[in-house]
Amino acid sequence: MNHITEWLKRIISSILIAVLVFCCPLESVAQTTSDRSKLLESTTQLMLRVNETFKTNDKADTGIIPATVETDVYSADGSHVLIKAGTPAFIEFSIDPNGSWGKAGKICLTHATTKTIDNKRVSLRLSSCKSGGSRLGGVIALSVIFFPLGIISGCMKGSMPKIQQGTTFNAYTMQDIMVD
Repeated sequence: MNHITEWLKRIISSILIAVLVFCCPLESVAQTTSDRSKLLESTTQLMLRVNETFKTNDKADTGIIPATVETDVYSADGSHVLIKAGTPAFIEFSIDPNGSWGKAGKICLTHATTKTIDNKRVSLRLSSCKSGGSRLGGVIALSVIFFPLGIISGCMKGSMPKIQQGTTFNAYTMQDIMVD
């Protein structure tokens, strides 16, 4: 009896699978493939190039650095360019300022934006921090050599970082975007 039940289950399963295969339109599979030609997938890599030398001296704690997309960015299936090389991009920065006792300044680039060929905004993720030069060693040396007047050297600040024109950064898209 168990043997007959097993065969019935197999036959019914086979019939259900056959019905699903023949009744399910294959257009949905084709549509998925064609949609990938217009899909900018999340975590797609872009390279951004800074347009001008950026010095953090006398700048606000946060702001924007102008940049451009370095190379064409293609769809998920690689058939269409969705972001053209040379498209303007804007890199957001935050600054940890330099301080007394030789503390170096630091700039962190964490987000950016650009646009697709149909002007949809694309949010990008970066993870890059640059530090300036520390002068802690010099402060300590001056303090020891010229003690007690050397303590005034504690007013000496570290340097702030500078981002040269043409510096490139890797960025990644944060979400899937369908381009028209």
